[in-house]
Amino acid sequence: MRGLASSPLYRSARSSQCRCAFTLVELLIVVGLIALLAALIGPAISTAMLAAKRSREVAAARHAAQAWTMYATDQGGHVLPGFKSGLDAYQADGTIIPPGVYGGAPTIAARWPWRLAPYFSGDMKGLYIGEQSEVLSTLENGDQAQYLYFTSLYPSFGLNSTWVGGDSERLGFLPRTLPSGQPNPFSRFYVTRLAECRHPERLTLFASSRTAATTDGQVTQGYFRVESPWLVAQQWGPKYLEDDPPSCGNVSARYRDEVVVATVDGAAEALGIEALRDMRRWADAATTPDYHLAP
Repeated sequence: MRGLASSPLYRSARSSQCRCAFTLVELLIVVGLIALLAALIGPAISTAMLAAKRSREVAAARHAAQAWTMYATDQGGHVLPGFKSGLDAYQADGTIIPPGVYGGAPTIAARWPWRLAPYFSGDMKGLYIGEQSEVLSTLENGDQAQYLYFTSLYPSFGLNSTWVGGDSERLGFLPRTLPSGQPNPFSRFYVTRLAECRHPERLTLFASSRTAATTDGQVTQGYFRVESPWLVAQQWGPKYLEDDPPSCGNVSARYRDEVVVATVDGAAEALGIEALRDMRRWADAATTPDYHLAP
């Protein structure tokens, strides 16, 4: 045995085995390199995933703008009212949403999503993108009446209803004259027909949205209405706050301070939240960044 241990062949085999093993220092170096690579690659992967989500939402916003234009074409150039009572809304099978459903058909129909849904072949998936697609899936598999109601509330995009189409909760559809007979300064300040729009390339139609108007008060992505920085007075705060949707009119900068915006001309892109403080992106008649209505 002693002779075998001292043989050159035996010593070579043992030396080979030693060279194949890792020392503690080598293991620590490998672990450190793996951690370094993860630190370098992780943000890149995260950025790529975010860019992919943003691209999908841009495409969806463009599709929504096309559906909106189709609606206007079918209505002889009259654009979709953003929020208005007394209109009908239809389910995916083409039947009118019955009056006794959860929340009431008039409330559902006053909002625009189910009135635009026929231009998505009745499929609301075109308005529920990203994490909101999971919300839609949950609603679809639940109570049908609640599905109709809540899908009218939380689409991924909010409509600039105050300035495009009109919103009865935002000075819309008021009479042209006051009781005194004087012209109403708040009458028809918004676009109601495609032919009226002078700056379709800059006028915001849809924007990424969010809200805290939920059953538990938690912020959720998606809401049917977005608000402009100004109306009669300033409406946006000085800073975008993640946990306070009204701070920037329910607009959601969910892509690292960028918002997906579709304009009246059918284009869609991602814009920095600060660019949307300019009222010329909200009101067709605006000539200044702080444009607002004055009685």
